[in-house]
Amino acid sequence: MIDSELKRALHAHVRKETLKVALSGYLGAGFRRAVLGVTDRRVLLVRSAYWSISDKGLLWADPLDEVALGGRPNELHMNGAYTGNTYVRIRRADGSAFRLNPRTSFIGGSDDTRRSVETLYSSVKGRF
Repeated sequence: MIDSELKRALHAHVRKETLKVALSGYLGAGFRRAVLGVTDRRVLLVRSAYWSISDKGLLWADPLDEVALGGRPNELHMNGAYTGNTYVRIRRADGSAFRLNPRTSFIGGSDDTRRSVETLYSSVKGRF
């Protein structure tokens, strides 16, 4: 995924804010795709088409200081090998939580997923 595609999907929902992070991710069992954006004030989740990155509507936007990430991301390994799937738990401002698999491509196994997770954890300071 190209960074400009991710930013384009978030563009309509980012007001006069600075976009720090834009990540593509899969929700739940991987059947839904979304773009997660972290600005200097908010965390946004935009629904996206599955095979291409496009804006299909804002799912939610919460203040950055009220969003928290799970203590540690959960990497999925099969037969000792990293599959490219890393699951991050995100708790919203209303207390609900969900799981996101921030992947840079449909096919896993690259370090890009780990870099995406590290970038997300460095941008959102809250933990639970």
